Amino acid sequence: MKVFSILLFCAAVVALLPAQAQGRRSRSAAPAAAAAGAEEAAPKTGVRFVICSPAGVSMPSPLYVRSGKEFKTISIGSRTPSARVKPVGGVVEFWDQNPAPAMAEGDKKAPKAAAEKLPEPIFTVTVPASAGSKSVCILSPNKDVKKTSTLFLNENDFPKKGMHVINLSSYPLQIITSESNDFKDKKESKIGVYRREDGICPENSWSFKGEKGQQVSFVLSYYDKATKGLKRMKASTFVLSERQSMVNIVVKDTTRNMPKLMPIQIAESKKDK
Repeated sequence: MKVFSILLFCAAVVALLPAQAQGRRSRSAAPAAAAAGAEEAAPKTGVRFVICSPAGVSMPSPLYVRSGKEFKTISIGSRTPSARVKPVGGVVEFWDQNPAPAMAEGDKKAPKAAAEKLPEPIFTVTVPASAGSKSVCILSPNKDVKKTSTLFLNENDFPKKGMHVINLSSYPLQIITSESNDFKDKKESKIGVYRREDGICPENSWSFKGEKGQQVSFVLSYYDKATKGLKRMKASTFVLSERQSMVNIVVKDTTRNMPKLMPIQIAESKKDK
C-alpha cells in the first residue's frame, strides 16, 4: 500500500506541473500583449515633420512631443518625414527635454504637482484646419528656435506613385518630361514663384502621376534674371513607386544666387495601414 500511495503522489505532482508552467507562460506573455496594444494605439492621423534648411541651421535634438498622456522622443530628418503626431488643441508642442520624466518607484520626494504643471515648450507648431487629417509639416529652422517657420502639405494633394515639384523660391521654373526617354514626346510645364499669401497652390507646384515602375526622364530649369534665359538645375530619370511619392522642394540657395533642390520622400506610414 505504501508503494501505491507514493505512485499516486508522483502522478499528482506531474499533473500539476504543466498547469503551473502554463500559468507562468500566460503571465510572461501579458507584457508582450500590452506592448502590441500600445503599438496599435499610435495615431493614424495627424502631422509628420521634415526639415528643410537651405542655410544649414539644425534643429535641437532630441525633441519630445505628447503621446497620449505621456511624452516620447521624435526624430526629425531632412529626407523622410517623422512619425505621425496627433495635435492637441490644434497645436504640437516640442520640448528639448522630457517635460514629465517617469518618477522612480518609491520616490516620495518628487512633487505631486510635477505632472500637472509642465515646463514651457521650446517651440510650438499651430496646425491649420486646411492641413487635412494627414499632413506633412516642413520645418525651416531658425537660430532662435521659437522663430522656426512652418509650411504644411496635405498628403492627399501629393499622393503616392507620383513625382512632385514645389517651388518655394522667387525663380520661375520649367520642367520638361519624356515618357519615352528620348524627348521626342517631350512635354513642357511652367511652375510659378511662391507667394506667401497664396501658399502652396497649382500655380507654384507640379505633379506627375503615372503607373508603378514607370520611368520618366526630366529636365528641370530655372529662369535666370541676369542672363534672361533658362539654366538647367537637374536632368535625370525618376521611377514611380506605389509606396511613396517624391516631393522636390525648390528654395533659394543662400550661398549662391540660384535656386536649390531639396528632395523629400513621403512614404506611407506603417501606422496608417
